[in-house]
Amino acid sequence: MELVIGGAYQGKLTWSVRQKGFSQGDLFDLSEGFPSCAHPCFYHLEVLTRRACADGLDAEAILEKLSAHIENSVVISREIGCGIVPMDAFERSWREQHGRLLSMLASRAERVTRIFCGLAEVLK
Repeated sequence: MELVIGGAYQGKLTWSVRQKGFSQGDLFDLSEGFPSCAHPCFYHLEVLTRRACADGLDAEAILEKLSAHIENSVVISREIGCGIVPMDAFERSWREQHGRLLSMLASRAERVTRIFCGLAEVLK
């Protein structure tokens, strides 16, 4: 699994498509929910995490539901932990669970790439 992270609108999906040659059929938008099968590329992990947290799932439960499908894939996620800490309790909880999930994914990933202004920085 390869993890691609970065801020909003930094070019994560564009970079991944260009690097890997993905077609539209290779992409699965996690804002639609948990996948039912494997795909070469998953994106919008932060949206899935937000919904899952609203449903009471923590990072470990989210990872368990994703693990079988992301093993040989590229997973793309917005980094949401850099910035002002929200006052709202749910927003803080989501931010914490998403950060934990990204940490767990990074530890399992063969490669972790951060995209900033469309430029890639290999972290692992």
